[in-house]
Amino acid sequence: MFPFPPRKPNKKVIIPQKKNFPSSSPRRVNIPSHFQKNPLITYSQIEIERELQKYPGLLRTLSHAYQYQVTFMDDKTENQYWFCRNIELTMILLKYLNEKNWSVDWQEKPFILK
Repeated sequence: MFPFPPRKPNKKVIIPQKKNFPSSSPRRVNIPSHFQKNPLITYSQIEIERELQKYPGLLRTLSHAYQYQVTFMDDKTENQYWFCRNIELTMILLKYLNEKNWSVDWQEKPFILK
């Protein structure tokens, strides 16, 4: 008779378990480097409309990178928008704009274009 090789034991099948992550953990957001570097960023009305056409999620990205929005609205000129990272910088900007006699409005996020 022919020699038979010894039988190999059956391999154990390990079924990977699905890890349950808490649903309240926020998704990681990639913030572009130019938003990370600059504590203050400025847009005119035309610039922000043009950027929103190219990048529809721009306001959401800005709200991840910045905390405060300062808006200058005037009938004669176009609107100006400043986005600031912290309250100290926002107060310095508001003080400067009030010295220039500009009437501005500021708000915390979520950001709204007027």
